Amino acid sequence: MGAPRIVAVATATPPHRFDQATLLRLAGYDDALRAGFFTNSQIDGRHLYLDPDTFTPDESVDEMQARFRRGAIELGAAAVRRAVERAGWDPADVDFLATTTCTGRLCPGLDAHLIAELGLKAAIQRVHVGDTGCASAMVALQQAVNHVHAFPRHRAVVVAVEICSAAYFLDDRLESAVAHAIFADGAGALAVSGDGEGPVIVSHQSLFRPEHLQAMGFEFPGGRQRVVLSKDVRRIGATMMKEMAERLMESQGLKHEDVRHFVLHSAGRRVIERARRLLALDDSRVAHSRRVLKRFGNMASATVLFVLEEALDSGRPVPGDWGLMIALGPGFAAEGALLRW
Repeated sequence: MGAPRIVAVATATPPHRFDQATLLRLAGYDDALRAGFFTNSQIDGRHLYLDPDTFTPDESVDEMQARFRRGAIELGAAAVRRAVERAGWDPADVDFLATTTCTGRLCPGLDAHLIAELGLKAAIQRVHVGDTGCASAMVALQQAVNHVHAFPRHRAVVVAVEICSAAYFLDDRLESAVAHAIFADGAGALAVSGDGEGPVIVSHQSLFRPEHLQAMGFEFPGGRQRVVLSKDVRRIGATMMKEMAERLMESQGLKHEDVRHFVLHSAGRRVIERARRLLALDDSRVAHSRRVLKRFGNMASATVLFVLEEALDSGRPVPGDWGLMIALGPGFAAEGALLRW
């Protein structure tokens, strides 16, 4: 058996898609500043797990939690089924499941619900990664990689699912308006194994800057999730993407020109653009990140898996290519993986 590799990636979104004008009306903003967050986002539309015919933005905490539960299980199971099918596996082949979300909580956890929903084997090993925000798919991937290193014949699945529409908070804070303008719902899943086709995960690194601990995350006034999203995130995040890229390249003695593929978390238009400039990339190198942002918005932890799917579906990676996969999260943290096709 060889080194752990990503043998398949798959995504899932809710059936209903909303343009930004519709979501601006739902949010109820009537001032130019907050409306500008929607119109200048470079997002065409977003999928949300809600029914446009019945939804009103006055749900109770219990109603939001119930919607999170339904959506997380439905979308997470859909993404896993597609990833397993694309890998050429049966659900019974999965030995390890790593789940993650930051937009709601379940007990029993999301892992247990997906094991039941998908009919995975009773002896499956599992882990749930929580409270690591938009970087958590990368943290879950590392758990899967560690497992396959320890059990080379095992097959692992990673799934990140976010129902951001069940974590909204209506108030006058500008950061709440930014969150309402960019976040969306979706799920992504990876199949990881020591055999098969796909990019090898050569190394994985984490980078923390705890001096920015308060820059991003959630708080819970009255039991409702409310996004904390400092305007400094665009600067901190892009700088940490650059630092993470350099660390990953240095780990294998690579130069900037050796890396052909940049799978960067579509955190927002300003983060992508600032990271592009800091990494001295031309526009084509961040096209996948921009395309995901435009079509789907920011789906928190699932987003980087959508970007990876875009990169793989483009047909551009060829054997021997190097790639970087980087996501950002609260802490403040950057999680990165070095890939080799």
